[in-house]
Amino acid sequence: MKRSILLVGLVLVIIGSGLGIYAAPKYNEAPELAALVKAGKLPPVEERLPKEPLVVKPIESIGKYGGVWRRGFTGVNDFHAFGRHVYDPILRWPQDPKDPIQPGLAKEWFWSNDGKVLTLRLREGLKWSDGHPFTTQDITFWWYDIELDPNITAAPHSEWIVDGKPMELEVVDDYTIKLKFAKPNGLAEAVGLAFHGNQWPLGFERFGFFAPRHYLEQFHPKYNPKADYALFEEKALDYNTERPVMTAWKITEWGPGATRLVAKRNPYYWKVDPAGNQLPYIDEIVLTLFEDVEALNLRAIEGGFDFQFRRISLSNYPSLIANRDRYGYRVLRWPDALSTKSGYFINQSIDDKGLREIFQNPKFRQALSLAINREQINEVSYLGTGVPRSFSVVPDSPYFEPGTDQLYAQYDPVLANKLLDEIGLRKGPDGFRTRPDGSRLAITVEGTDWDKATLDEVELVVAAWNSIGIRTTMNIMSREIYWTRACSNEVEVAVWTVDRGINPMVDPIYIFPFDERSWMAPAFGTWYKSQGKLGQEPTPFFKEMMALYDEFRATVDPDKQNEIAKKLIRMNVENVLVIGTVGMTPSVVVVGNDFRNVPDNFTTDWIYMAPGTLEPCHFYFDR
Repeated sequence: MKRSILLVGLVLVIIGSGLGIYAAPKYNEAPELAALVKAGKLPPVEERLPKEPLVVKPIESIGKYGGVWRRGFTGVNDFHAFGRHVYDPILRWPQDPKDPIQPGLAKEWFWSNDGKVLTLRLREGLKWSDGHPFTTQDITFWWYDIELDPNITAAPHSEWIVDGKPMELEVVDDYTIKLKFAKPNGLAEAVGLAFHGNQWPLGFERFGFFAPRHYLEQFHPKYNPKADYALFEEKALDYNTERPVMTAWKITEWGPGATRLVAKRNPYYWKVDPAGNQLPYIDEIVLTLFEDVEALNLRAIEGGFDFQFRRISLSNYPSLIANRDRYGYRVLRWPDALSTKSGYFINQSIDDKGLREIFQNPKFRQALSLAINREQINEVSYLGTGVPRSFSVVPDSPYFEPGTDQLYAQYDPVLANKLLDEIGLRKGPDGFRTRPDGSRLAITVEGTDWDKATLDEVELVVAAWNSIGIRTTMNIMSREIYWTRACSNEVEVAVWTVDRGINPMVDPIYIFPFDERSWMAPAFGTWYKSQGKLGQEPTPFFKEMMALYDEFRATVDPDKQNEIAKKLIRMNVENVLVIGTVGMTPSVVVVGNDFRNVPDNFTTDWIYMAPGTLEPCHFYFDR
């Protein structure tokens, strides 16, 4: 199975002769780089680009060089404010999620017939931002000296472990490498190379597939006895202004006490437009630090950003609309790939045996879902901008099946009461229901860090469940305490934003009990993750889902994976493993009127590193 995309559209210089025609690509570059070439401080652009640069097809038009892109962020923990705009992995997610995975730093890749060996072919002539060649040695360094070094990585990421055995690498040459697995590995492409295939460590995510060996080796204790791991981590950090990169812009200004982050054009960047212009168009990015999100929003309202995707509050949408003409920007509403803004996880592995039996009954979960007035929640919490729905993937997902997003999503308290009666939960004199044995029934909804919209929603859901006789209260706590309790199987009903609406199979914690983060049954997830050594043995239903996922990750056939994924999602939705309310609420995006190659509509998903798939390297100022 061979996958590659031919590069087309470059401007060619045609030289005719009696013997035939010779064609050679002609490239253009930013004026500031041309000046450095003329001064002898930089090699010509033809020597800086790989033999086969990736050609970026413009969303609107061929761009212009120049400009400073103004943005805002909230500090080092908001790394994605920068990281998602420099999405340059080995393979790339497509702009349209229904399209196949695209080439990135690797120009082509293919599987062996038995699905156990994946061969990658890098673009010949790739260079780091300091001009040093990018080769397969940068991949082997990451694998053997970062991912498999327990002093750096506690345990290798699961997509590289098959049948309990880590992958092996075989270097064929500087641009060809083979990834070898004990059995077929269905997670290698999507998870390992498109999602996690970036430069290590990507902020706090700590995943990647390559690192600059020529630079980091000197700080690694394996190669330098005077080095230590603390120093290595410091030098490998994305914020290190000395670290070479493969991205369109390189951070050049940041440090303790800094109030802004500056990233400037990488002169060795490996992409061009169809006219042969080396990207990026924009000279530099400046992210201003805001300690307060409202201050960031005020700056956006006053036209202080050229393109701001993160941290814009939906509640400020009316103010943005009112001020857009005055300050010269447009306001976009990009739908988030949120299966549901708030998902309610009824813990089917809770230690309380009586409660567990109730929670494991599908009719109970169906009743809770039917009691919720989603239209009301959409209006009260989300200004009517979302889509009332049950938990399911979004329509842009390759796994979407029409109708699944509306199962048990209608507001029908009469049917909800009927279902609860059928499973023996009778109402007492006070109007609240008891357990089948006659004892008191009460549940607690727990969560953390709720903004006003989420708090308003949860209050409406709690009231709805109380109205059908399920005595319900809510409990809000710090994120750290909440996360620990939920993952430790201590929370009866957990609330969390459910993303991954395009491709939940990349990290299927919301589909079935995959690990302790699967709060529909965290103890079952712990059992699955530990291969039965820890947690609780799951019910037969969940064991069936786990077996299906094992099949999913054991095949590299995309058609078979698609079939399995759809079946798992149907099983989830039909059995209401997660109660959804309102999904696809928009991200509010502020874009200057002169800032181009930004689409009016785009479904965002952090798994897809939005807006990285839009190729921000080809954004430009039309001035």
